[in-house]
Amino acid sequence: MNAPKHGHEVERQELSHLLPRPGTPGLSPARSQRLEEYLMQEVTQTGAQTQPSPAAKRGMPRWSLIAAPAAALAVAAAVAVSVTGSGTGPTDDSVAMSSVITVQPASAHGATAFLSQVADAAGKQKTPTVGAHQFIYVKSKVGFTHQVKQRTIGGPAKLDAVHQRQVWLAADPSKNGLIHEGGQNTTIHNSGPGIVNPHAAAQPPRPGTVPQIASLSTNPDTLLKQIYTATRGQAPGKDAAAFNWVGDTVSESIVPGNVASAIWRAAAKIPGVVLVKDATDAAGRHGEAIAHVSNGERTEYIFDRNTHLFLGERSYLVKDTPEGKAGMLTGTSAILSRAVVNKIGDLPAGARA
Repeated sequence: MNAPKHGHEVERQELSHLLPRPGTPGLSPARSQRLEEYLMQEVTQTGAQTQPSPAAKRGMPRWSLIAAPAAALAVAAAVAVSVTGSGTGPTDDSVAMSSVITVQPASAHGATAFLSQVADAAGKQKTPTVGAHQFIYVKSKVGFTHQVKQRTIGGPAKLDAVHQRQVWLAADPSKNGLIHEGGQNTTIHNSGPGIVNPHAAAQPPRPGTVPQIASLSTNPDTLLKQIYTATRGQAPGKDAAAFNWVGDTVSESIVPGNVASAIWRAAAKIPGVVLVKDATDAAGRHGEAIAHVSNGERTEYIFDRNTHLFLGERSYLVKDTPEGKAGMLTGTSAILSRAVVNKIGDLPAGARA
């Protein structure tokens, strides 16, 4: 019988239920070390452990759900997904894009005011009601890096062609979801109270989308405390993990307006958040972005200049590293549509696959 948990550990476990599913996936060089730590911990564990290691607590890094190296896919699938499909590779909607961009200037000046405008716009948005048995559908364009040498972690990386991605996320955390991308279907397993890591005691179940997000505090200060508690111990550091949480939460979900507003006001309070005046998403749309740098990689959340609504994400190196030179893109995405549908495979009215 597991020993009872007390204090911050109980709070951390409870708040971990608020964490959303990973957002747009890929494997950026700056995140590869966290993936390596996680995979090595999984591979080398033998026998039951009464206490999970810090690496086990962190779980899979964001942007790495599908684009993990081939040698890691077995472990990744055991944690979150199973992959089926034609294996035909990128579909004919794939578009090659430059893998190197100009590193844009960034400044903390104006970031808080800009995020206030973003929060106001988010708060005014009417979001559809998601029924308990329905699915959130998100269509996007994505591109992410993979290691040039297969079965390796670290070293030179290459950006894939930007391609279409479709996601169906179940509102009911006991139901599976689906990702359709690159000619493959990837099941997102949601096993209710099942344990993700059999060696980790009290590992929380994979979270749902609607109830957990809807239950977030709408007070920015309280929400920021929740975010820091829920991401405690996650790489690459306290503030970067909190910033990543924001992207994970808003990218592939439907967030109620009052919650979305609080998220962006909370993001403004994260140390190191800066404003980038010109950023481009995976669909070629220009906008302004808020950004955060960790381990030489800048992650940007891009917004329309006029409406201040979220467009997508971009990440790239801001300095030379063994993985690449400054300006090398490590991931890019563009949200094209969001809707509520009744079952996996359904498309919004008037939409095409």
